[in-house]
Amino acid sequence: MNREPDVGGVAHLFGIEGAAEASGPTAVVDTFRAFTTAAYLLDAGASDIMLASELDQAREMASRHNGSLLCGEDQGRRPADFDLGNSPGEVLDRTDIDGATIVMRTSGGTRCVLAAIGAGASPVFGASLVVASATARNLPAGSSAIVAAGRNGTLPVIEDDETARVIAAAISGVTLPPDLDLIRASESAERLRIERWAHPDDLELCLRHDLFDFALPAEQRGGVVHLGRLAAKF
Repeated sequence: MNREPDVGGVAHLFGIEGAAEASGPTAVVDTFRAFTTAAYLLDAGASDIMLASELDQAREMASRHNGSLLCGEDQGRRPADFDLGNSPGEVLDRTDIDGATIVMRTSGGTRCVLAAIGAGASPVFGASLVVASATARNLPAGSSAIVAAGRNGTLPVIEDDETARVIAAAISGVTLPPDLDLIRASESAERLRIERWAHPDDLELCLRHDLFDFALPAEQRGGVVHLGRLAAKF
């Protein structure tokens, strides 16, 4: 199933197939880790984030933008020729993010955003716990959709479902704290704790609810989808 029952007038969709069914205002949730990493990149001063669906597409995009940094993963792991992985911890470890153009490809989040935009959804936001309330403030009640990207865009995960629940409640005007203990006890959290490809700080960096007061709008320009920074509405 790619669609769950609508809750409070917010449509709940899942994965790449669900994103391809999106219409109207849409948030694509990838908490571990795409749209957490993107938020940290923009907070660190990245000037632009361009989204790619496939690894070779990302490489080709980077080759056309001299000096850009390749960011992302395949099955969780940073490709050997990428500058940094899909990791907020790696972002904080670097000193060359300020002013940089980023080309980002992930197995779930970036592909779901591109699918939603391809389906005609607008506006589309990347979302995660660190930008949850800011995202909700930019989405209208009664006509929005939330896509839980899941692992690789095909496997449901607790952190995205929980983030989607928090954002949906906020869209409806209800303040609902995330169940961080539930997320920490999940299989996804355990993977971030034990896998060698994961930065040791990634898990807790991803769980900083509402750390940032900006949303992550995705906009197509010249055939390329850019992820930007938009101040939260109050």
